[in-house]
Amino acid sequence: MESNLHEHFKKQALYWLKDKMVDLCANEVKLFPSRKKLIADSMGINLKRKEARIIEVKVSKNDFKRDKVLEAPYGYHAIADYAYIMTPVGLLSNDELPDGYGLLEIDDFDKITVKKNPVRNKKPILTLDSLVKRTARAATNAVLFKELSKETKDHTKGSFTRGAKIHLVNATCPSCKKRHKYLIKTDQLQVLCKARGCKKFIPLNRARVHLVTSYNKTFINQMQKLMEDE
Repeated sequence: MESNLHEHFKKQALYWLKDKMVDLCANEVKLFPSRKKLIADSMGINLKRKEARIIEVKVSKNDFKRDKVLEAPYGYHAIADYAYIMTPVGLLSNDELPDGYGLLEIDDFDKITVKKNPVRNKKPILTLDSLVKRTARAATNAVLFKELSKETKDHTKGSFTRGAKIHLVNATCPSCKKRHKYLIKTDQLQVLCKARGCKKFIPLNRARVHLVTSYNKTFINQMQKLMEDE
């Protein structure tokens, strides 16, 4: 599991790419060079220049030393036109970098400095078309995941899900296409649409339904007690 620092640096790498040189960018871009599954921390595509740039984040020396992909013949520098390693200030010297890589340093205030420019790879092993498709897919998935996370965020953090009998879900009505939250019982088959003027039943086993959270008897008893105390 990646650290908060690593995740933060990936986001800053994305901002830097977008600000400096690219039309399309994304984190966690899945690549398959030479039948090897790799995930680029950040990828940027400049359509006018027809070039791709990869930034690989390293937050510790151990993280850097463990990554054998950096110098592999199917590594990040072999895949894109340009490849960088992004680190905290002072983590690596230019001499420690694998051949061809540039070095980006990010300070405590998220200012990014180019400490060494990368060498252009004149013959990337993946085509630009392939990199564009992979980057676009990663960007699309990130947007959809963000929207789904908003819809399904559990503010109770699962506090009452054990042995739950009632569930809060997001469901889309197949008739009016409106999406609302509903309280349903376990194994409930349908629910009446809340949208004004619709009044159609939503078949829960077929409609687009996402669980937000669940409530067990402990929650129900606590709610009843609070209502009685008023």
